[in-house]
Amino acid sequence: MGGKHVSEDIILDQFQLANCIATGSFSQIWEVVDQETNERYAMKLLLEEAFREAEHKATLKREFKIASTFDHPNIIQVHSHRQTKKYAYYIMEFFGGPNLKQIIRGDLLVIHTRLRKLIECVVMALGSIHDKGWLHRDIKPDNIMLSKASDVRLIDFSLSSKAPSKVAKMLSGKSKVIQGTRTYIAPELIRKKLPSAQSDFYSLGITIFECLTGRPPFLGTSPNDLLIKHIQEIPPPPSAFNTNVTPEMDKLVLALMAKKPEKRPQNAGEILATLRSLKIFVEDPQAYHDAVKAKEKEASAVVEEASIDSRADALRSERINSGQEVEKRKPKVPSAKPQQTPPVKPAATQGHQPQQPPQGYPQQPVMPQQPVMPVQGWPYGQPVAGQQPMVGYPTQQPVVPPGYPQPAAGQASAQQQPSSSLNSSNATPAPEKEKQEKKPVPPPVVSKQIGEEINLDDLPLMDELPDIS
Repeated sequence: MGGKHVSEDIILDQFQLANCIATGSFSQIWEVVDQETNERYAMKLLLEEAFREAEHKATLKREFKIASTFDHPNIIQVHSHRQTKKYAYYIMEFFGGPNLKQIIRGDLLVIHTRLRKLIECVVMALGSIHDKGWLHRDIKPDNIMLSKASDVRLIDFSLSSKAPSKVAKMLSGKSKVIQGTRTYIAPELIRKKLPSAQSDFYSLGITIFECLTGRPPFLGTSPNDLLIKHIQEIPPPPSAFNTNVTPEMDKLVLALMAKKPEKRPQNAGEILATLRSLKIFVEDPQAYHDAVKAKEKEASAVVEEASIDSRADALRSERINSGQEVEKRKPKVPSAKPQQTPPVKPAATQGHQPQQPPQGYPQQPVMPQQPVMPVQGWPYGQPVAGQQPMVGYPTQQPVVPPGYPQPAAGQASAQQQPSSSLNSSNATPAPEKEKQEKKPVPPPVVSKQIGEEINLDDLPLMDELPDIS
């Protein structure tokens, strides 16, 4: 076989290999048909490279023996183990459903609508394992299967071990190796302490978090970075990524992910009792999903409309530039007349200069004809609509009447003096205010998603990671 996919026409003993379901580092999962009974089963078959190593053959046999000790409807059932000089495999029930990781990547709503039953089934399966004195030690979405009928199976006991006794915990030191999956491993295991039922509960909390939000709580840029976050970083509540999650559900998930094992639930029964007394979602997941999709569709329509308008403008500009189309100019619309203020009554004293309009004073509007001098009691500009102008209202070049103060030689009148507040073409623009220096804000550090560019997730079987103090 040589690590390649086994040909579908191969028959091992009485089992014909029909369909390769999954391929791992050391083994493949096949759908097989028993030619004697015509029943379908699943086969875990060692690849040729792994078969050459005695350690992998022993691990496969050990996994079969552990799984065969459990008899629970939510734990995958195994039937037989076979090892020859050419191959090694064991047979288990064929379960027609994907694992949770596949469903999370495909349609998270499927999990949300069945989440309560899903969690209950996994917790009951864990409780059965713990009651028999075993630990699973690799709880994650990849090892939980869900069928269309909402049947649940817990699989993969390759890392399972006996739960250490209280005496063993007191006498033993640190573990020699770290086993598990980096994204879901408990902090105490990273510190090489002995595992416990609470270690499985921590991994369960991470798994439920991912089922609720579509992502794990911790993401890292390197393997050690991810492990350190499990030890030091406080996990966010699921509602930070899914606002439909209730505070009660947040509390349960955060309790499962507590840094210290003694702060987590002590047994599966405690988790079940809490779960059955709380509400997982604020509103029905289907209704919430439909509302979110409607908002996304509305926002997408707005963006699409803007994009269409932008493309149309670009095409129009190209036609105008190439002479294929004449640019249509929009008619000028007269600007609204600014609010007027009655003029200041001129002083009778000879040589008195008219007052300069204060800063921010509205600009005097330009008349269609020559500008006119204000007359007492009449506002600047044109007469008010519907009223007759006062007798003698000047319409030509203004003439200063007798007694009105004459402007000093070389000095412009109030109407002609430039002001910084007026938008005159002859006015000198005011200097811009110096902007306050702002310290540059560093860009946020965005962690890379697990499994995209750097593979941080799976720990190889019996692989030892660097010690973290």
